Amino acid sequence: MSFGSLSANAIRALNKGAKIGDFAHDTGEGGISPYHREHGGDLVWEIGSGYFGCRNPDGSFSPERFEKTAADPQVKMIEIKLSQGAKPGHGGVLPKAKITEEIAEIRGIPMDRDCVSPAGHPAFSTPLELMAFIAQLRKLSGGKPVGFKLCIGHAHEFLAVVKAMLSTGITPTSSSSTARRAARALRLPNISIISACRCARV
Repeated sequence: MSFGSLSANAIRALNKGAKIGDFAHDTGEGGISPYHREHGGDLVWEIGSGYFGCRNPDGSFSPERFEKTAADPQVKMIEIKLSQGAKPGHGGVLPKAKITEEIAEIRGIPMDRDCVSPAGHPAFSTPLELMAFIAQLRKLSGGKPVGFKLCIGHAHEFLAVVKAMLSTGITPTSSSSTARRAARALRLPNISIISACRCARV
């Protein structure tokens, strides 16, 4: 969960736990706050369709802002949020009444209007374009792992992503074997839903 949904003290506690336990702390899609950085725990920077912390004033993706933040050594991985179980296929709205000056600064959003996270990513619209976006983020971040998460209800949705992995060579491992195994698994009769996939390497 993001800062704003969670308090500063909650974010501090989670990051301190990550530091002590030597595991990574996912930021949520609300950007990286100062409280994520206080204890120095490893971060997985989650980027949703609002591109908080790496957006232009019009809400589009900003390569320059992304590159600057991704260079932080505390950021160990980038995760693109495509959808989640609570609201697959839907965007989100942060009412302007809840946008504090601090949240506006962290997310890179104005305070005088509702903040809308669109249902889809403006930077891509197809599985092949998703793979290209992953490659772009990996290059801008200096080679850091770039993953994605999604919640789906139909096997063909994931198979389209698998096909894009195979055709571009952008897969979770150094070869296309993982994508092929995923495709085979989806053809088994007891496989109905793939709830998450991470593409950790390009």
